[in-house]
Amino acid sequence: MSFVFRPLARAASRAHSAKRFASTSATSAAPTASRGRLGAAVVTGAALTLLAYGALQSNRAEAEAGAVRFPASSGKLTGERIVSLGELEKHTHTGSLWVVIDSKVYDVTNFAKEHPGGSKVLLEWAGKDVSKLFWMIHPGTTLEKHEYDTVVFVGKLDDDAVEKFAMTKSDEDRDIEKAKAALFGVDSVASISDFERYAKDCLSLVAWAYFSTGADSEDSLSENAAAYTRVFFRPRIMRNVQGVDASTEILGYKSSIPVYVSPTARNGWGNPEGEVAVAKGAGAGGILQVLSHYASRSLEEVKAAAREGQEIGWQLYLSPDREKSAQAVRDAVAAGAHSIWITADTTILGKREVERRMLAEATPTPNGKPLTRTPVVYSNHELNMSWDDINWVKKLAPGLPVVIKGVGAWEDVEEAYKAGADAVVLSNHGGRQLNFAEAPLKTLADVNKFAPQVLGQERFSIFVDGGIRHGTDVLKAVCLGARGVGLGRPFIYAATGWGAEGVEKAIMILREEIEIGMALLGVTKLDQLGPQYVDTSKL
Repeated sequence: MSFVFRPLARAASRAHSAKRFASTSATSAAPTASRGRLGAAVVTGAALTLLAYGALQSNRAEAEAGAVRFPASSGKLTGERIVSLGELEKHTHTGSLWVVIDSKVYDVTNFAKEHPGGSKVLLEWAGKDVSKLFWMIHPGTTLEKHEYDTVVFVGKLDDDAVEKFAMTKSDEDRDIEKAKAALFGVDSVASISDFERYAKDCLSLVAWAYFSTGADSEDSLSENAAAYTRVFFRPRIMRNVQGVDASTEILGYKSSIPVYVSPTARNGWGNPEGEVAVAKGAGAGGILQVLSHYASRSLEEVKAAAREGQEIGWQLYLSPDREKSAQAVRDAVAAGAHSIWITADTTILGKREVERRMLAEATPTPNGKPLTRTPVVYSNHELNMSWDDINWVKKLAPGLPVVIKGVGAWEDVEEAYKAGADAVVLSNHGGRQLNFAEAPLKTLADVNKFAPQVLGQERFSIFVDGGIRHGTDVLKAVCLGARGVGLGRPFIYAATGWGAEGVEKAIMILREEIEIGMALLGVTKLDQLGPQYVDTSKL
């Protein structure tokens, strides 16, 4: 059995076995496991839950959907007043609960009653400044676009309190700063996997668990990568391989390599610019970016940072409130989305044990507390989806390609083709949904075997994501008929350590590996590749 690097199973531990990059100017060793204290992580997690997710501990649906939003800064103005730190600290209980965002004080007492995760997480951060955490995961227009009657604007925090909060840093914050300062320059990164290893200590423990975790015992997570290790090349020799060209088109967009950025939520946890940093790197590297429905930066913000001619696709999670989804699509079209990527494999969310275990160990249930029997709500996504939804979205986004993401069986590739989809993404959501769902590469091999008629179609593309870490992985997928592949986590990790340049470097690494692989296979163009160049008998 081949060995597959699985850092994810160790997400609850901050131990770092690999030797870290060390800056020549660093005067101390890189941070170790001590900084990833579970207690500190849960405090951070509580704030993030408060601001976006709705309790990792009790409501996994909100962890993906980011449904909780704060009001516009106008809110219900109760008076132009200055709030002192002393007054703020009096409002830290269920009878009166205040928080601070951007020096503005909000009363969330009544909001706590309707909070999906209950009032506990709000109480964790009552009387405190949550600005940094809020903007890590919310687009810049959040306060202007969302209003809640149950959130009241109280007034402005006084200057002394603002200064005190500005000077306050947690141990974890300080250790993350040290970890980032200890990194070498991005030129020293040798492989895509390096980004993951070096990003680990640059992320809060809660963010690391969220980004890296898989479902249940993470078998699908590891199999996504392992599948590529069981496909071998059949290279051809004595050919002229001068002038290798790895460029292609992805849904009409000219791409430097057959790679795009998969939609991943909450990039702001790793880098303050979030998806904007990824967009800058993707633009420099010449590839398409697909923005998550639950990105920490809006499509408008990302488009504003894009280069001239750079395109951004947009991911859609269908809501039971179809008018809400319809308006979201209209907004994406108005903002200039290149394509709409309907994610179909998250009708409910998979069980992600690493996150649950981390929180359970950090804030254990008091001994003797009765069993909680309240049913957990696992999703606020649409449970009643059908192939007719493809045309429904097409009517809302006329002229834009519509992609179905999350296909895990060759039969559904046929169904999507018949229903008029422009493309599908073979994916098991990065191993985060149904554990033991087949690796996307295996699904692609099944398409070759059982539905070859859908391959190579002018109007229909097949993409693959999950487990891709080398240019040779990309080539294996292309040999089996994929028009391109998506990477998600690697670009988050690249941006975490090195921002936009990290993302650009990741693309450069992939491009080099793809071009080397093409030359050694005996081809100079991607369309020369085919199943004759791979042996899938062990897949």
